[in-house]
Amino acid sequence: MAPRPPEEDIVYGRRPVLEMLKAGRPVERVMLAQGMAPSGVLGEIRKRAQEASVPIRMLPKEQIERLVGGGNHQGVCAVAGRYRYTPLDDLLSGEAPAVLFLDGVTDPHNLGSLIRSADSAGFNGIVVPAHRSVGVTSSVRRVAAGAAEVVPVARVKNLSQAIEDSKRKGLWILGMDEKATDDIWTTDLAVPPIGLVLGSEDRGISRLVREHCDSTVRIPHGGRIGSLNVAVAGAVAMFEVARRRALPANL
Repeated sequence: MAPRPPEEDIVYGRRPVLEMLKAGRPVERVMLAQGMAPSGVLGEIRKRAQEASVPIRMLPKEQIERLVGGGNHQGVCAVAGRYRYTPLDDLLSGEAPAVLFLDGVTDPHNLGSLIRSADSAGFNGIVVPAHRSVGVTSSVRRVAAGAAEVVPVARVKNLSQAIEDSKRKGLWILGMDEKATDDIWTTDLAVPPIGLVLGSEDRGISRLVREHCDSTVRIPHGGRIGSLNVAVAGAVAMFEVARRRALPANL
């Protein structure tokens, strides 16, 4: 058997592979387990791979399990090309955009979960720094369950500069900080055009990035644990923005 490609090149699971093909992401080949019963998703994977001239290989299930390291592959995996990031300006285009800025999130499971929540909440995209932050790896794409193929992610050299550029394009920048005085339920700023800023898992928003926020807010909670996981906090904040976006203009 050929050696396993680098971890970041393997995407597995029916929905992530299908969404990658639907989005036109670069795919070198698709591998399907032998003996699987036909299904609508498998049929669409085959169809889209053939339309894109992506080779399909039928392999024993055990061989696919070795390729993905024992993950829940559902009989499908693919060797993907390098993830293509989106220019920041593309995320800021359109009417009243909503963008999520991540200041030093390093756990791929958190980024994958945030991408999935951003898709559900109707956010235009996510911005991550190029250094001291996780990028869009196969682990991220797997956790995102297909959302990484439809939610644009911009990777920037300087997050503070990206925030300033976004402010010049009309976004209000709202930082999520558990020590803030105001809360997200009562602030007037949690409406598009908006940029939400989340900090790292251990330190939160850095001092320099916080200085570029127009305001900071917290998520009120009555528990005894000090703060929410960054992926949960991000989901709560994004859906509050989505809720307000859906309200009639006169409310």
